Amino acid sequence: MLARILFVDDDPLLTAAFGRAYRKRFDFHAAASGDEGLELIRTSLPFAAVVADMRMPGMDGVEFLAEVKRISPDTSRIMLTGQADLETAMEAVNKGHVFRFLNKPCDEENLAEVLEAGIRQYDLVTGERILLEQTLTGSVQTLVDLLSVFDAKIFGRSQLLREYAMKMAGRMGIRNPWDLGLAALLAPIGRLAIPVDIQAKVARGERLTIQEQEAFRTVPEVGARMVANIPRLKSVSRIILYSAKDFDGEGYPMDGTREDALPLESRILRVATDFVEGLRQRHSRSVVFEQLRLRKGAYDPAVLAALGQVLGADPAAEPEATHRLLDIESLAPGMLLMADVLNPDGMILIPAGTRLSMIQLERLRHLSRLGRIEEPILVDVPENL
Repeated sequence: MLARILFVDDDPLLTAAFGRAYRKRFDFHAAASGDEGLELIRTSLPFAAVVADMRMPGMDGVEFLAEVKRISPDTSRIMLTGQADLETAMEAVNKGHVFRFLNKPCDEENLAEVLEAGIRQYDLVTGERILLEQTLTGSVQTLVDLLSVFDAKIFGRSQLLREYAMKMAGRMGIRNPWDLGLAALLAPIGRLAIPVDIQAKVARGERLTIQEQEAFRTVPEVGARMVANIPRLKSVSRIILYSAKDFDGEGYPMDGTREDALPLESRILRVATDFVEGLRQRHSRSVVFEQLRLRKGAYDPAVLAALGQVLGADPAAEPEATHRLLDIESLAPGMLLMADVLNPDGMILIPAGTRLSMIQLERLRHLSRLGRIEEPILVDVPENL
């Protein structure tokens, strides 16, 4: 597959010439202005490299490449200009973090060699990032699965929460929601700092003291501090910090942050968390969604609209599920529990609303062999299982 490159220049003859020269070498795209180029970057597949002329009407090359860095940081950025002065080069490098700086006129082969180098840089950066993201996501998922064995009520629904959060992120145009996915998995981790006796009171529905209520309200702050100690998860920590705060600014942390100043990912996580918690009490998605809509000031209207789009998606976007009563040996990862899994004493082992993982299934199989679990199990079976 040819690497995608974007050439931005207001000279149509030059653009056409490079397009003819490179059409067999690259997946070549062109734009006549910075605004047109940015629209292509926002609405199409990622570009490995972008070439921009310094002097264009409206937005100049430095401004354009600085914006490219913001919305597509992995893309290699190359500047072409007829001004061979040091000041322009320094501005381009400092503001746009330009990969290469070339003077016009620039011959086709010289530019092609720079593009090849830029593509190699793009492949290196994206390859390392994807490896890091997959490694961290897999590690965190395993950690959460293990924690769900010991405290299913807190961590059992993390995977389902992540699924809804990621779907909403896609509807809202977040191109790389990796940090949101990790935040969804790790959001409950601050609950580990809450004393067991206080958590037991909550589970029994008992009234908490003012001090105990305060401890629960600060769970996102505690979780954010815990996650902040993990390298490269600063953005994940900030998402968790604001994940329980109302859109109108009410709630913790009490720092005045509100509305669009809140991280978009935090606003998504807030809606997803309350929606999944609502599903635990009522299995009707439409009823829970309407309940969220009635809570004025709590949620970002745009995020609620995105959830509405997810819930109204066609079957291809959200596979139809079928309720079934299955024995333990017939269960598979990815099935959704529609009722609490109980032991003979009525204790909840895994709560309804949990997307089953391999670790949870292995635990259930051991308990089944020991006769310590009630069967069959009511689950939703996605169409692809």
